[in-house]
Amino acid sequence: MPPSELYQNLLRVFEASGWNYTEVSGKEVIRAGFEAHHTRVELHVQIFAPLTAVSVVAESPRTTNHPGRRERLAEAVCRINQSLTVGNFELDWDLGRVFFRATNLFSDPLGDGDIIAGLVHSTVAEMDRFAPVEAVIHRAEGSVLASLDVAALLQRDDLLPEIPEIETTPR
Repeated sequence: MPPSELYQNLLRVFEASGWNYTEVSGKEVIRAGFEAHHTRVELHVQIFAPLTAVSVVAESPRTTNHPGRRERLAEAVCRINQSLTVGNFELDWDLGRVFFRATNLFSDPLGDGDIIAGLVHSTVAEMDRFAPVEAVIHRAEGSVLASLDVAALLQRDDLLPEIPEIETTPR
């Protein structure tokens, strides 16, 4: 079966953006890695041609079987998801691993290259933004972990990269 138009467009988006990727043999899936501010974000992009859907999924490299850490990660995921408009975090409870998934359905069989690129950007940015929060949770032990205020942790500005100032020119 030949590759779908949506998959071909996905490859064009990655090539036009200069992003390295590898194709998964026999599937309409590519894998890619991005160096972000806090961490390297590994992701895969999967095409669901019958639905005309693109799904971008990043997976944390960290896992835990520690009940307290898993509970704090679950709380962080729930709290962050309340503020998101694109995509969502998920926690694989059994693995103790966090994922971020952003999916879009298109009416056009080609999809929209700008939206596909935006899904990739959002996925990388959200996983990178979560990395220092996740690191704090994974490093916490004993009473520090038990008393960790996840809501306050998510509000810490020092965990976010600085936003460069953007010069604007009046029109």
